[in-house]
Amino acid sequence: MSEYQYYEFQTVDRLLSSTQMAEIRKLSSRVVLSSSRAAFNYSYGSFRSDPMDVLDEYFDILLYIANWGSKQLAMRFPKAAIEAAQIQPYLLGDEESYVGDLLTTSDHLILNLEIREEGGYGWIEGEGLLDPLIPLRDAMLRGDMRMLYLFWLCCAANQAGYQDDDEYEEDEGAATYEDENADADSLLEPPVPAGLKQLDAALNAFVEFFAIDRDLIAAAAEASPNLATTNDNEPLEDWVGLLPEAERNALLLRVARGESRVGIELLRRLREVGGVNKPTVSTAPRRMFRELQAAAQQQQQLRIKLQQEAIEKARLARLADLAQREEAIWANIVALLAKRTASGYDQGVALLIELRELAVHQGQQAAFTARLRRVTTPYAGSAAFQRRLMENRLV
Repeated sequence: MSEYQYYEFQTVDRLLSSTQMAEIRKLSSRVVLSSSRAAFNYSYGSFRSDPMDVLDEYFDILLYIANWGSKQLAMRFPKAAIEAAQIQPYLLGDEESYVGDLLTTSDHLILNLEIREEGGYGWIEGEGLLDPLIPLRDAMLRGDMRMLYLFWLCCAANQAGYQDDDEYEEDEGAATYEDENADADSLLEPPVPAGLKQLDAALNAFVEFFAIDRDLIAAAAEASPNLATTNDNEPLEDWVGLLPEAERNALLLRVARGESRVGIELLRRLREVGGVNKPTVSTAPRRMFRELQAAAQQQQQLRIKLQQEAIEKARLARLADLAQREEAIWANIVALLAKRTASGYDQGVALLIELRELAVHQGQQAAFTARLRRVTTPYAGSAAFQRRLMENRLV
């Protein structure tokens, strides 16, 4: 299998200048470039520059994926836009395979979420993966920590040796974590943000991108309060006066320069000075990852049970519908077989299989067998039809 690497950068707060675009073109002849996006696709070789330096210099968000198992999502923020202390509790990683970092540059903070694995994904395509994730940057600017909590779950599962039961078959009584990993006991979850039961499209895309176990998320969400409804009557006019004049002027200057996301940062600051900016988090006791894992197993069992019940309910409804139409179906089978064509035989046998299932459900196998014999006897000399009957165990 050939190598595949895909890098995509996008701006969010502003467009690239013509000078910046000219500089980016020098990075690689492979670039697909616009005033807000640069994409690089490699089937051999690699990106010649440091992607984090390129992000810091020109862009607001980066996605990287490689078919040997690596994935990365990184976001650039103005230093004043987010609080590092609020983010740090969620940054769990071993710095080798699962990485959660907050990097400081001269003008920015860069949030880097990265998986460095070598298991391989088979055939992958990076095109289109970043667009659904872009709203997560605005969510971070609003103080929404759900993305970070979800990545913490991903890292904790790796560190504790957790495996989803759906992905492998374990011996009876085997644990879903590595018993020799003592760190599993010491993994204390960070503050649980509100809204884990209310994942939006961007967060669901994030879960899919990093393959975070849905049962773990459901277990974690049990302690997550619902998102508070937006208060449209916030006294923003009063809060504006609480901002220092120098800060107000700096924000106005950024608006004049065309930074489109200043409004999000301003709203966060206004809520902060107004005393209502603290994100809603759970007040329940924080849990060890092993507790989350046990709860996830219960969630998995419940999910499987509900799925099986739904499948059985659908099966019974289908059989009830078949029972209502049974005579018409038998008549249709007779007409299909009379065509003596391959398609007629195929459709007729498919209907016979359904009627056999109905007969088993109703306990009328003998009656079905007798009627089947009457319907199929005229075609005893058709090798093609008899082969279809034998392949489907109808004779």
